Amino acid sequence: MKILLHIPNKIKGTSLKWKLLIPFLLFALAGTFFLTYVGLTSQQRLIRDEEEKGLMQSYRRLLEEVDQKKNQAEALASVIAENSHVQDALAERDRKALTDLLMPTYVQLKMDYNIEQLHFHLPGAVSFLRLHYLERYGEDMSAYRKTIMDATASGKPKGGLELGVTGYGIRGVAPVFRSGKLIGSVEIGHSFDESFLNDLHERWGMDFILYSFEQKEKRSLGLLGRAGRGFEGFVIEEYLPEGNTEEPRLFFTPEKHQQRAILLAPLRDYSGKQIALVGIGMDRSQVLSRLSRTKLEMAVVGLGCIVISFLLTYLAAHLFLRPIKRIVKEAHEIAEERREIHLDEGSGDEIGSLTRALNAMLDSLRQRRKEIERYAKMLEARVTERTADLVASEEKYRTLVENVPLIVYRVLQDGTTEFINSHMTESLGYTVEEAVRDRRFWIEKICAKNPDAGIEACFPWFENGGDYRFERRVKDKKGRLLTFIDHAMPNKEAKGNLKWIDGIMMDISELKELQERALRAEEIRVLGEISAHMAHEIRNPLISAGGFARRLRDSLPVGDPNHKLAQIIVDEVMRLENFLRILFSSTRPLDLIWGPVDPHDLLRSCMAGQEELLRSRGVDVVTEFDSGFHQIPGDREKLTAAFESLMKHAIVSTPGGDPLFLSTGMLEDRFMITFKHRVSRLSEDDLDKFFFPHTEEDREAAILDLPFARIIIHRHGGKIDLRREAENVLVMTIELPAGLLAEQEN
Repeated sequence: MKILLHIPNKIKGTSLKWKLLIPFLLFALAGTFFLTYVGLTSQQRLIRDEEEKGLMQSYRRLLEEVDQKKNQAEALASVIAENSHVQDALAERDRKALTDLLMPTYVQLKMDYNIEQLHFHLPGAVSFLRLHYLERYGEDMSAYRKTIMDATASGKPKGGLELGVTGYGIRGVAPVFRSGKLIGSVEIGHSFDESFLNDLHERWGMDFILYSFEQKEKRSLGLLGRAGRGFEGFVIEEYLPEGNTEEPRLFFTPEKHQQRAILLAPLRDYSGKQIALVGIGMDRSQVLSRLSRTKLEMAVVGLGCIVISFLLTYLAAHLFLRPIKRIVKEAHEIAEERREIHLDEGSGDEIGSLTRALNAMLDSLRQRRKEIERYAKMLEARVTERTADLVASEEKYRTLVENVPLIVYRVLQDGTTEFINSHMTESLGYTVEEAVRDRRFWIEKICAKNPDAGIEACFPWFENGGDYRFERRVKDKKGRLLTFIDHAMPNKEAKGNLKWIDGIMMDISELKELQERALRAEEIRVLGEISAHMAHEIRNPLISAGGFARRLRDSLPVGDPNHKLAQIIVDEVMRLENFLRILFSSTRPLDLIWGPVDPHDLLRSCMAGQEELLRSRGVDVVTEFDSGFHQIPGDREKLTAAFESLMKHAIVSTPGGDPLFLSTGMLEDRFMITFKHRVSRLSEDDLDKFFFPHTEEDREAAILDLPFARIIIHRHGGKIDLRREAENVLVMTIELPAGLLAEQEN
């Protein structure tokens, strides 16, 4: 540690010549290394890109090869399916005739096109004849041969990679019709095994390895075959421990195959399911050898250039420093006041400029010496006077700031809290030490921004500048959300760059809450007056219309068609009367009688009153109540009426046999009640108009008074939120204040 501390002093005492040579040598080494690294990295990256393109192109060519063989198989199957002799033999279920007719063709196809399977099926994907496996027929393949089912269902040839009795094959299936009637299907198949890979290896020069998934659940891999020597000793689990990959994955010079680049890519069957992994390998030995030679050549050239540059720099430094040493000697004489005459200016270059500057300094020193002697006599008195003024000003400022009921702060440009008064502890619970110690405190705790954000994210006026006053929402140390008025004042440099921000924050949380309550009460009052006026205007003509409709209905015989029309008018008038009754209930005066209420007891009482309805509907209530004992202030009678309406609506809207979930809990100072159940249908419009007065076809739902229930909850200082989960799952959350009874009565 002591050696490290002495290093800066040793550097300061080093000769200027070595101060020039050593950095140059270091920069030359760094530059050479950097250029070598960039050159080699760029070259290696280009080679890798080309190798990656080659491997991906081989993978795409493999897929194209599979697709080409699929098209070939479909075409050959279609030709055979259109043969009238084949149609006759298949229609008559004559296996011998089909064998005699097509065996020479199958042998020729196998020799010319490497066809491995020629297979006939009866409708329903029942095996009828395998020319490649005559002894096996009759099994039902509908469960795993989708190509056969799709070809017979669509009447068109289908093909692709698919698993059969004899293994994986590239298959093409064509339906066989006779006189417009489906009599079966014929299949042509290429093998998909090691022989397929060997053919690609001989044509393309790439190494291949093929794995199939043996178990659907564990996704374990089984080796189907390999082509080429590149995959000898290859263990798939070392590259894909999970045993699967959805996308192609590249591996360059892996641990056990240092001279190779390997691509592992998925293969999918006709139905789109991943059934195998193919590995494609490329030899990289020549590329790696060229890269090693290039590294050596670049290193030799770079070192040679460094040596030559160092020698030239050493010579230039020696010539440059000789006049400087002379000037340094004369400067020492000036400093020791042993020289009063000017220095020889010499040449007109930078050395001459330095000499002239020293001569000007010599003249200036004479003049400054006299001024210093004069100022020294006045300086001590001025310093003493200004120090006393600063101490007094600081004491006044701190006394004022610490006693105001506001948060006073100063935040630097990098987000550091330089100063904040102790009122922050009373408002937010954080200590001054916590704020000043944490450089990201203001951004994370006050502004609630990402820790990587800058200070400009905390102030919306930052782009425009100037003083700004705005509302700020801040969570205190206990998690409560408070509202402040923040008056921020930026302090800038002469160039306009921000130095710091001074500001004050005043807590207006209680004022905001009072404003929201006043607005909510005024809105409810105005809506109640409008609803009451409309209901009174509609009720009188509605009563008259209903009376005349009933008289008209009673005066008509039951068999008269107009009797049914009159009954419709009566029913619709009754619906409107029920709607008005709910509307009147929502607008009637409501006085609360406050008292302590146990919400759990109230909910259990409501459930007990709905037991008969629950049984008739086949609905089970699953409860999850908070284990603690809770009491909330409220009017028990009014809350009972509200919860009965809400619970009854939940029961009648839940489909029979489905559960109704009812849970309770505490969130800070709010008591939470949650109803969760599935409904027959639920749209955004249903959520928006859930508490609007309306009528229902269901007799049980028609008597519910949901608007009045919501008014009761709001009058208790609570609120109801609705949201939709999953598909047609309604979640209703009720919040009620759990404060003291005296606070509610006030």
